[in-house]
Amino acid sequence: MSKQCFIDMGNSRIKWWLCENGHTVASHACWHQQNLAAFAAELPDVFHQPVDFVGVSSVLDNQSNQYLTWLCESWWHKKPLFAQTSSQHLGIQCAYHQPERLGIDRWLNILAVAPQQPVCVVSCGTALTLDIVFENKHLGGFILPNMNLQLSALIQGTQGVRPSVIEEPNLSLGKNTSEAVYHGILLACVGAIETAYNQQQQKMATPLKLVLTGGNAAKIGQHLHIAHDIIPELLLVGMQRYFGCHS
Repeated sequence: MSKQCFIDMGNSRIKWWLCENGHTVASHACWHQQNLAAFAAELPDVFHQPVDFVGVSSVLDNQSNQYLTWLCESWWHKKPLFAQTSSQHLGIQCAYHQPERLGIDRWLNILAVAPQQPVCVVSCGTALTLDIVFENKHLGGFILPNMNLQLSALIQGTQGVRPSVIEEPNLSLGKNTSEAVYHGILLACVGAIETAYNQQQQKMATPLKLVLTGGNAAKIGQHLHIAHDIIPELLLVGMQRYFGCHS
């Protein structure tokens, strides 16, 4: 039985998946304001068992990647393979003239949804990213600050705007500063997605599928007037496909 560990070292979180024959048997995630050593100490015991393969998606620095490599070699005697963006992979062409400048998280999401093309994939994580795949080509995309980054920028750039937290914002007009801020941030995200989607759909003769992923996907998705799917573990699908562990 083939056992693989897939690791996503993102901007905000580190997530580990333990898979057997393509099926997830365990997962663990943590915010990584703490260092990697402290995070590794929290990993459930199941992740210390032998594995046959380790695949990694990382947007962190070389020091973090080297430390992760040391951990994998110490635990499993396996050197991890790091996914990298290239001009073409699995028949999908990258839009960037310098493919290495496209974040590996975006590239893996693109590969994950490519079988559903034409498709628009939106990641609602630390940043809000949107990419289009059509006729086996990545056409390009957009990067915007997501909800928390917009809020931080607004607070840091103003003196009088100090909103109270609103857990369930909506698109109605705000009747106080807190509502105006949180509803406005949500409106910016929803409006950006719908504008970009409609802009691209007008250029295509076939329906453009919309796929959302990331921590704020459900919060944003419920306000979209476009049919869509939400796939929480889309990056894992992309890693499995990238490394040949997924159909």
